[in-house]
This record gives sequence, C-alpha cells and structure tokens, in this order.
Amino acid sequence: MKFKILGVKFYISVPFCVMLAFLLIVDQTGLMTASIFAMLVHEAGHLFMMRILRCLPREVNFGFGGITICGTQFCTFRESAEIALSGPAANFIVFVLFYGLGLVLKDSYMLAFAVVQLLEGAINLFPVKGLDGGTVLSVAINSLRIRYKRFIVNMVSTVTAFAIFVGGMAVAVKNVSNPSLLLLGIYLIILNVCRRDQP
Repeated sequence: MKFKILGVKFYISVPFCVMLAFLLIVDQTGLMTASIFAMLVHEAGHLFMMRILRCLPREVNFGFGGITICGTQFCTFRESAEIALSGPAANFIVFVLFYGLGLVLKDSYMLAFAVVQLLEGAINLFPVKGLDGGTVLSVAINSLRIRYKRFIVNMVSTVTAFAIFVGGMAVAVKNVSNPSLLLLGIYLIILNVCRRDQP
C-alpha cells in the first residue's frame, strides 16, 4: 500500500501487515497492542518535530523489521538531536497522560499502557547505534573537534549493548521465566553490528 501525506511517501508492506495481524491474533495480554501504539506514538513524535523544523523525510517505510524514516536532511547538529529526542519525548508525554488517567480511574490496563510507553521511550535513549540515543551520541561526538570519532561512537555503542546483554543473562539465570532483558541485549547487539559502518 502506498500513499502520500504532506509530501511524504508512506509504504506499508505486506510482510508488515502479516506480522502485525499475527502478533495481534496471538497476543492474549493486550501488551502487543500497547507496544504497537507506543511505536506509532514514537514515530509520530519524530515526524512532528521534523514538520516543525521543516525537514520532512522523503519516505516512511512500514516493513517487517519495523518503521523506518528515510531520506531526512538535517541542517544542523542541534536539529538532528532534537528530532532524535522527539520520539522518546512523545512516549514520555503519553506515559504521563496514561499514568495519570490510570491512577484517577484505577484502571490497571491503562497503567500497563503507560508503562509500555515509558519503556519504549527509555530503551530508545540507550546510546546504541540504530536507536535515538545512538543518534544523539553520534551527533554529540561529531560536533567535537576530536580524533577517532567513529571509533568512540562504535565503542560506546558496543559496550552499552554488551552490558545490557550481560545484565540480561544475569537476570535470566535468576529468573528463567523473564528473558526480556536478555532478548533486548541480543537485539541491541545485532542492531549495533548492522549499523557498525554508519558514521
């Protein structure tokens, strides 16, 4: 499916739709719905800031691996950092709203939605390449007059991903039924390897 909004091309692939339908069908907890909503809020935050800064992307792809914003041109280091941070910021704003409503209404489902928003925003702030925190790290390092910029970014990204993986292994050993942090560590290591050649 292809469509255009405000000059931005949106592509929604068949594998994305199949994956989405499958996850929603097998999910019995409702957390998958909350996760998808958190992901959409996150990307909407990026697009909103891009609109404010007048540097909308060329296209947005909904693929099997998630949502990818392509072809963005940034004018300054500050603008690219603002755009990177706007995704987590959107998650944190929605977290506050949902958490407040959940407490007032005493609705545990709404509180769970809030926690998923918080996790989506927090995880994306890790300084790992491919995440928003990695983008901010890269922007910060590249704005400095130092040598070995790419090496420093790669090192911080690798150490962070590996530390989360080791922490996940420790948690999984103590609590076999909760491998979430371990899976996150594995994902971040793979993400770090895939983005290693990027500046």
